[in-house]
Amino acid sequence: MCGTQASAQAPSPAKISLRAFFLSAAISLVLASPAAASTECVLGSKAAPAELIPACSAIIDKTANPASDRSAALVVRAEANARTLGGQSQALRDLDRAIALDGRNAKAWRLRGDLLREAGGDLGRAAADLTKAIELDPQDAEAYESRGVVYTNQRRLDRALADYDVAIRLKPDDAQAWSDRGVTYYLGGDNEKAIRNFDEALRLDPNRPRTYTNRGAAWKKLGQNDKSVADNTEAIRLDPKQPEYYDNRGLAYAAMGEYDKAIADYDEAIRRERRANFLTNRGDSYQFKGELGAALSDYDAAIELDPNFAKTYNNRAVLYKKMGERKKALADYETALKLDPGNENAANGRRAMTAEIAKFGAEPLRPLNAASGNGPSFDCATAKREVEKVICADPQLGVLDRRIADAYARVLKLANKRSAGELRRTQRDFLATRNASFGRPDYDLKKIMQQRLQKLNAMES
Repeated sequence: MCGTQASAQAPSPAKISLRAFFLSAAISLVLASPAAASTECVLGSKAAPAELIPACSAIIDKTANPASDRSAALVVRAEANARTLGGQSQALRDLDRAIALDGRNAKAWRLRGDLLREAGGDLGRAAADLTKAIELDPQDAEAYESRGVVYTNQRRLDRALADYDVAIRLKPDDAQAWSDRGVTYYLGGDNEKAIRNFDEALRLDPNRPRTYTNRGAAWKKLGQNDKSVADNTEAIRLDPKQPEYYDNRGLAYAAMGEYDKAIADYDEAIRRERRANFLTNRGDSYQFKGELGAALSDYDAAIELDPNFAKTYNNRAVLYKKMGERKKALADYETALKLDPGNENAANGRRAMTAEIAKFGAEPLRPLNAASGNGPSFDCATAKREVEKVICADPQLGVLDRRIADAYARVLKLANKRSAGELRRTQRDFLATRNASFGRPDYDLKKIMQQRLQKLNAMES
């Protein structure tokens, strides 16, 4: 997912991260007063904060300097403070003073809006500050871009796109604006436009690992998982320390059914940072592989880390259903819906599980016995394959398996020598495909079994 667990990690399973960009703004600001002029106190200066802060303070503290000069110096000092550990609070105080001294200092309004957004604070106030900056300086491309990021975070996507359009018109070579507009198109579901914007951002600046992983999330949404793997691999090459890049590549591998490769990537992501979504994604791959114990362990660990992550409860409910633990499955579906009332998968799962409990009871299922005639065609006591264990745990699937075996036996008895050989081959193919495909995200075991039964029944008529 583009990292907003759009890891574009999804979503991600896969989140999409809009970058922190205000600290890299290269804005030239020369102080107007000869008495206060300093070649060092310039916004965007590469001087270290330890050198820049005293230079600006000398201008700020001299009350004889014009208010506009002191305001400009406060903006530069705020930018320098923001680059120091724990300096954001001081930076905000500097910007408050700058605006109080000169309410028409557009850069002060913009940087304060940037800082409020980056601090994860009041996005409404950040948007208001950036709007004021744009009113004072309608040609400031970075103010439009920054407000676009705020609107994107607020999911006001149409407004965000309008701001990115202006930012790109004013500054068409700004790779970051193209990338941010790509993220917004991704969040709006227009993955083709997202990819075109990511393409342009990477053409302008090919050393953007987050843009690669965001484009990878868009490719995944379009089902082109090989391209998603390639983009996330490039992101990892450029910045191997970011755990979400491994997680995003793992999601692409899992979508391709390459669960061992996915698990290896999740392992690396978890080694770098233990997050609930990483553990949940690894649990999903273990579940698809049929390693239910490992999957349950990951889901439990994810819930311990983040008891409010609805996806984990939903996916653990699916696992409990496979294990025949209907009561636990229903409880997890209900928790998932409580945390995320709009979760359609959890709603459908709860509905199906409620009906199943009403029909078969809530107690854990005991393996059915082939010899008793009330279960599958094979002995559940000796079942080793995960698909067979699931058939044993689900009475409906057990009956389907028994009916397929009976229909196959009847059709085989009626067949001549040549057609009997073909029938045996198709039955072997059906079982081999069932065993190999079970656990894949798009594999519907019940539907496939029903189709096989219908085909066999048609041969009898």
